[in-house]
Amino acid sequence: MSEQIKLDATHIAELMPQQPPFLFIDEAVISPNHAEGKYVIKPDEFFLKGHFKDNPVMPASIMMEALGQLAVLYLLSAPDSAMPVKADKDKIFFTASDGVRCSRICKPQEVLEMSVDIDRLRAPLCIASGRISVGGQKTLVVEKISLTFGFKK
Repeated sequence: MSEQIKLDATHIAELMPQQPPFLFIDEAVISPNHAEGKYVIKPDEFFLKGHFKDNPVMPASIMMEALGQLAVLYLLSAPDSAMPVKADKDKIFFTASDGVRCSRICKPQEVLEMSVDIDRLRAPLCIASGRISVGGQKTLVVEKISLTFGFKK
C-alpha cells in the first residue's frame, strides 16, 4: 500500500514559496512519484481583469504555472525514497518546459483538475510530466517540466 498525503489550502500555503494571489493549488494528494491537485478559478482573479475584456479567460501560462507549483509541492512534501531530505523551498526554480499543448479555454468558477507524474528525481533536478482537465475534458498537457532544487544546510 502506497503512502498518500492529503493537503488542504492552509497546509499548502504553509509549505509553498508561492503565496496568494499567485498560489494556484486549493487542495492536493501526494503519493510516491505522483501528485494531484485542484484549483477553482475565482471570478476576481487579478489576471482575469485584462485577459480578455468582457471575456475572462485563464491564461495558459498561469495554467502551466499551476502544474509547476504542483511539482514544487511534491518536492516539499512527498514520501519519496529519492528525497531522504526535503527540498529547501527557497532553492526550487523552474528551468524549462517542453511539449505544452492547450486544448480548451478555462473560465471563472471552473475547477482545474491537475496531475503531475515525477519521471526523474535526482538532485539537483526534478523532471515531471503533467496534465490539467476540467470536468473530464483535456485542457492542458505538458510533456516535460524541469525544476532545479537544493537542500537546507
